[in-house]
Amino acid sequence: MTLAWSDGGPTNAEQVTRSVDLDAAPAEVWGALTEEALLGEWLADEVELEAEPGGEIVCRYADGKERRGEVELVEEAERLAWSWRREDGEGPSRVELVLDAVADTRTRLTVIETAPLRVSGPLLAAGAWGPPLARLRAAVGLVLA
Repeated sequence: MTLAWSDGGPTNAEQVTRSVDLDAAPAEVWGALTEEALLGEWLADEVELEAEPGGEIVCRYADGKERRGEVELVEEAERLAWSWRREDGEGPSRVELVLDAVADTRTRLTVIETAPLRVSGPLLAAGAWGPPLARLRAAVGLVLA
């Protein structure tokens, strides 16, 4: 389930971008993005992730909703991307997590979610990534950018 992309990026899409500055080196932050137990503290109540291209991601939420997808890109301690969709049939979106070293012991994590224009929903709302990133900050002592 990969979103259609042109050479210049997604076509006919909307995009939400959020960043958070973390008081940890990129290698340490990588664990919070790829280890299921840590993902369960900030992304969804329960997360299954095979952090390799073609691997599966499953996010289960307390309200019983679920999102499933496929990992597209893994560049250890640098970038992780997947496409996913809601189980209720709403359209797909693509999430890319980008890690940038800001200083020796700080990392800026940027979340970019892209979806076709026809898709709307809570994860593409203006503040949609705010609560998960706040939970991530609380879980590993982060400072919101």
